[in-house]
Amino acid sequence: MRIALLFLLLVFVNSASAESSLEYDSIWRCDESRFNWYCDIPRESDRIDDAVEKPKPKAASEEDEAVAALKKLREDAERKRALAIVKPTPENLKSYIVAQEALMDRASVFSDVWRRVIWANPELNYQLRNPSNNSAIQVRDVQRTRKEAETLASLVRDWGLFFFFRSDCPYCHRMAPTLKFLSEQYGIAVFPVSLDGGGLPEFPKPSRDNGMAASLGVSVVPLVVLGNIKDRRLLPIGSGVLSAQEIVERIYILTQTRPGELY
Repeated sequence: MRIALLFLLLVFVNSASAESSLEYDSIWRCDESRFNWYCDIPRESDRIDDAVEKPKPKAASEEDEAVAALKKLREDAERKRALAIVKPTPENLKSYIVAQEALMDRASVFSDVWRRVIWANPELNYQLRNPSNNSAIQVRDVQRTRKEAETLASLVRDWGLFFFFRSDCPYCHRMAPTLKFLSEQYGIAVFPVSLDGGGLPEFPKPSRDNGMAASLGVSVVPLVVLGNIKDRRLLPIGSGVLSAQEIVERIYILTQTRPGELY
């Protein structure tokens, strides 16, 4: 009898000890069909995570929806095109033509609205900066030529042209009269630099290269470089045979405009 009572006492103590060490409140709540009477009760951290409301997915913006719609239209037309090429049946071709026409209709509407917006907003009109109309082009060219000539005349005090050449270079011989003309017409100084020590009819006594060509990386002649006498800036104008107008225009662009301003 005492042995039976002792056994029951040990069972009670072990049960109480196990209950205090478990993560759930009572082993008696567990279903016996589960492995080792294991209680599958969620932990407190899991309860907290479940209680927190998950953020809702962000709604797509109108731009995102438009991108998706346009992508869908293009992919649909491309699939129909591929099918029409692989299997050029009348039905497949008709299906592709319909899809292509739908895209062209949308493009036409876009183009029409585009020009209407340009008409209503002069500040967006690219033609005001770079006209395509023949009459406007003539007006622009006359104004730019005048500005270029005025610019060159105002630069003669501080700027000069370095002319790198070789005496045996036929293109250098063709370039020399142009530079001579610019010097006489606008008064800009031309500093001839001979890479082989020889001269040209227009520049019979050139300066010999003192390492300037190497510092500029001169590998092709003729080469014309615009140089500032005061701050010693060097702006390459171009190589090869250039016309007088090209040289004047490039001097104007390099000294009076910012990149992209004339485009």
